[in-house]
Amino acid sequence: MDENHLDLHLETLQLADEIELLRDELTRLLTEADELLHIVKPNLLAMYQTKIGAWEFRLLQLQCEVARLRRQTELAQASINRGRLPNWTAIEGELELEFLQWQMKINEAASRIDAAESRLKNLLTAADSNVLKKLYFSLAKKLHPDVNPQLTDDQKRLWLRVQDAYEASDIRELEALALLAERNSQVPQPPATLEILRGQRETLKNQIAAMLERLEQIQSRPPFTLRRQLEDDAWVEARRAEIDAQILQWQTNRDALAAHIATLMKETGHGKQFGNN
Repeated sequence: MDENHLDLHLETLQLADEIELLRDELTRLLTEADELLHIVKPNLLAMYQTKIGAWEFRLLQLQCEVARLRRQTELAQASINRGRLPNWTAIEGELELEFLQWQMKINEAASRIDAAESRLKNLLTAADSNVLKKLYFSLAKKLHPDVNPQLTDDQKRLWLRVQDAYEASDIRELEALALLAERNSQVPQPPATLEILRGQRETLKNQIAAMLERLEQIQSRPPFTLRRQLEDDAWVEARRAEIDAQILQWQTNRDALAAHIATLMKETGHGKQFGNN
């Protein structure tokens, strides 16, 4: 082998090694982004719901009560202004229809809290989390389309199954998919010319730069920006105290409106005593 061929051979080997390292780095960044979005983010949202959301839920319920009482007052006063006695039964029926959206918001908030409590009770252990992460990294190295642009259709479908299993933290399914991936590990590759290798290296470097920027963007937005606060008991207690103060004010408003409606009912001869909604 002459000197030129030896130089080309050595450069080819060097490029191949560099590309392999870049593929590892890109895979690491891709799996880090997926972990943030599909594991860490849901966990942070669940933590927020259990630590703060339950207080916000009580506030939402009170705001709904106050809005309903205000609307009840408006409808009753409108009848009085027209010289008629309020039809309290008809008003109640109208309120039921008007406040369906409010009730839906309350139901959705309650469901979020229930789902959050369930998620936090069923988190993986540290050991299982480590197994999940390693399995996903290994599969992403073989099947992620950004790392493997030459995937077959079967491998693309397998990758979709991997994503579903990962988002569900299903270790057994990932282990089964790892066996399937091993059987389908042959990915068509173009001839490894220097030009192609240099192009692959440049592409990988650009992908890595883009992923670093994406990771920074992900972590600069909620709920990641609240991560430290949610782990700070003093901050959580202070936030709860703020919401408790708002709850107290809304309770005062509710009680004043309820008393006003009770007076209206009495003045208009309505026999039924008013109770809190």
